[in-house]
Amino acid sequence: MEPEVLRSWGGVLRVELVAARQESTVAGRRARVLTYNGTVPGQTWLVRPGDRIEVRLRNELDIPTNLHTHGLEVSPQDNGDNPFLSIEPGQVFDYRFDLPADHPPGVFWYHPHRHGTVADQLFGGLYGALIVEGDQVPVSRDRVLVVSDLSLTADGQVASVSGPEVMMGREGELVLVNGQHRPQLSARPGQRERWRVINACTSRYLRLNLPGQRLELLGIDSGREPAPREVTDVLLAPGNRADLLVSMRAGTSDSGHKTRTDS
Repeated sequence: MEPEVLRSWGGVLRVELVAARQESTVAGRRARVLTYNGTVPGQTWLVRPGDRIEVRLRNELDIPTNLHTHGLEVSPQDNGDNPFLSIEPGQVFDYRFDLPADHPPGVFWYHPHRHGTVADQLFGGLYGALIVEGDQVPVSRDRVLVVSDLSLTADGQVASVSGPEVMMGREGELVLVNGQHRPQLSARPGQRERWRVINACTSRYLRLNLPGQRLELLGIDSGREPAPREVTDVLLAPGNRADLLVSMRAGTSDSGHKTRTDS
């Protein structure tokens, strides 16, 4: 259920990124949504401090777009993380993001940031995880969980935003984890997993909890805890990210999606 992973090699991550409206499977049904490289979410990018990210963005939408690496400490100038760029339909643009050698590890993400269209393009499906590695934590598994929301019409189109939603923010009828509605995750008791959670919703606040399991916070966004801190829940505003350790106990937990631990 996790997106494909692209990892930097020799200090460089090169990505061909196509933004397009097309059919994809969302919440178990065919829907016509906005995609990066044909999927919702887009691929997960794994990099390290000091790496360079080179992205060739091809806009196959019928509206302008651009690209933002949310939270990265990179230059906003020229072909860097520049929110004033506008990539028109049919255009191709080469981005370059140079991470400093002392860039903090953490959970980040990428999405459009063109003024006037950000919410529509996010809500439609344009987002993906970006992980800066560098801190080693012994775990049995590392998961990336991108949480988003979406409303679809009866024929699978992304629902239009209403006037009140423009003013007050919109919350989709479907809450998705990696493009799936209420997925089930399985693990064995005694295992400890690392969960990197991204709130890619346009307006929805998320309160994360996992009753019956041990939850420890490593950090929020690029901030890090001095040591893993046990918590009962974590509140994420839109755009926030959480880095969590989950120690599994026998049983089933339900916090919007199900986690089952089997002996």
